[in-house]
Amino acid sequence: MTTRRARGGALAVCTLVALCALAGTASPALAETATPTPTPSPTQTTTYDTLPTSFSLTVSPTRLAIGPADAGTDQAITVVNRGEDALHIDVQKESFVGAADGSLAFQPDAPFSAIDWVSVSPASFEVQPGSSQIVSVSVVVPTNADLGDHQVALVFLVPAGAAGSNIKINRGVGTPVYITVPGPVDDTVTVGGLTAPGFSAGGPVDVTASVQNTGTVHRDFRGESALALAGASTNFADFTVARGSARTISATWTPPLMCICSINTAITNADGVSTSQTVQVIVFPVVPAAVLVGGILLVILLLVFARSQYRKGVRLAAEQLTSGSSGDV
Repeated sequence: MTTRRARGGALAVCTLVALCALAGTASPALAETATPTPTPSPTQTTTYDTLPTSFSLTVSPTRLAIGPADAGTDQAITVVNRGEDALHIDVQKESFVGAADGSLAFQPDAPFSAIDWVSVSPASFEVQPGSSQIVSVSVVVPTNADLGDHQVALVFLVPAGAAGSNIKINRGVGTPVYITVPGPVDDTVTVGGLTAPGFSAGGPVDVTASVQNTGTVHRDFRGESALALAGASTNFADFTVARGSARTISATWTPPLMCICSINTAITNADGVSTSQTVQVIVFPVVPAAVLVGGILLVILLLVFARSQYRKGVRLAAEQLTSGSSGDV
């Protein structure tokens, strides 16, 4: 998800909707001569379910990573309109830096920009409800380009309509494009910090890590390469840390009922050098323990009271017996 500020000063927010394409295929029909009818291509028959909203725009893939092996090969991005209104879309290029929360912070003077390297076709188009448009992305890397990653965001922008309103909102979806210049690269990433509450009374615990990219290319922590929380039996959610940026990521850990736990996370780079951070969390179930102690105290009080009542009854019975014996004499 990305946001873009409209010229009128309003903040545009676009929610990415999960892509659910129902690819229609035609079954070949046999004529009398048993010659099959050609099957239409997917681009002619693919339709998408629409949602009960005027605006629902999906872009797939959500990012492009173009390595040296992809040089000279055009990339394809599918833009799908699953809303109920037809959309006019303009594709804009923006330089950006990676923000700590993973969003794209647009900056005209962002370092490592590839804004002049990329061209798209078509750059402006209409998409009807339930339809899609393929956008071709071409990259030409300058011969004197610095080694490592360069990046640009493609913003699929739906301009604000002409409806009578004082606030005009542009809506759009941003797709980051990472382009790696051929040559030796450095993927060094370090863990700068790991934080968690020092004490927990039980229940889920939020653990936060700070990851800094000091190399020359972006680094993915996804799938089998996800960043793990050793000692917590859980992983951080998938994320990417761009060149020259830092990420702050969080994971939710469900601790045992009671422990003095040490949680560790570590990153090993291609050169074999690793960095790690450890945090200690004391987990003690205060509320259950209080309930248990309260229950034990209540039982003890009941036993003391019962014993006191029993002794009182025995004493009264003994006094009555003594009093009765004296009367008989």
